[in-house]
Amino acid sequence: MSKKIIIASWGGIGDAMVITPTLRAIKELHPKHKLIVYCNPNHYPVFKNNPHIDSLRVLGLGTLLLRPGAFISWIKYLYPKTFISWLLKPFGQKYILTAFQHIPLTWAYKKSVIEIVPEIFEIELKHKKIEIFLNEQEDRKAREVFAGYKNPILMHIHSRSSSNHHWDMDKWAELVKQLPDYTFIQCGHTDEPYVEGAVDWRGKTELRDAICMLKYATSFVGVDSSFSHATNAFDLPGVVLFGDSTPVIWGHNNNINIYKGIPCSPCYYDLGTRPCLYSNECMKLITVEDVKEAVIKQVNVSNQRKQMSMN
Repeated sequence: MSKKIIIASWGGIGDAMVITPTLRAIKELHPKHKLIVYCNPNHYPVFKNNPHIDSLRVLGLGTLLLRPGAFISWIKYLYPKTFISWLLKPFGQKYILTAFQHIPLTWAYKKSVIEIVPEIFEIELKHKKIEIFLNEQEDRKAREVFAGYKNPILMHIHSRSSSNHHWDMDKWAELVKQLPDYTFIQCGHTDEPYVEGAVDWRGKTELRDAICMLKYATSFVGVDSSFSHATNAFDLPGVVLFGDSTPVIWGHNNNINIYKGIPCSPCYYDLGTRPCLYSNECMKLITVEDVKEAVIKQVNVSNQRKQMSMN
């Protein structure tokens, strides 16, 4: 009987992205083992086509069982390993849970989340880059989408994990207005506020399609979210705004991470979804000029790379 390593992917979409370097390391360390990943439906677009995963399975029944009531929610939050072991027990399988946020990361770490995840498996990473694998059709589609745009910049301004991640809408609109030579393309859900002057793609692309487009965008600008993590997969020069979360843990070196670091920040693990007590000062201190300067710098970096690749 072949040996198996079973992993249950846990958390938000960004959490799925940051474990991809670890999946590669596990497969390289145990090449003869079958790597099976169970995930919720939201994670599937992240892991699709990943060559290090031998079997990708959506936890349909598990996903339903995680939602019925407060007692189940309490159990799965405090004892996730025990809970999912119970779910998988009928299949006679052992598994490893990629849960790394039950202890607030800012309380225990001063390093990137990509380096924190491997500690679950007691391994070291050789490759610390997020991995998202496109097939030929997806690659061609993403490339063609931007063919008619000048300096396309993918924009994602909304976070579902915390409203304290958000920047003033007037500032987003002013940023777009001050950079008329760039094409700002806003992705996200239809219930997210629209930035005046941006090309509106909210609700018009599936998650994976939007992620794929990052490969051929000139740059990215947005808040700490799944898209800011996805930029790392394509080494896209982007700009990410941080307030209640910290780039020390959630930032990537391909981006310019704008963070004012005021005394009460980071407070994400203290406040959660509750509103800021100080009117979101950490984000208000970020000026349009700060972001504009960073975007121009990153667009120049991106265009220089393209020019070098053509020579």
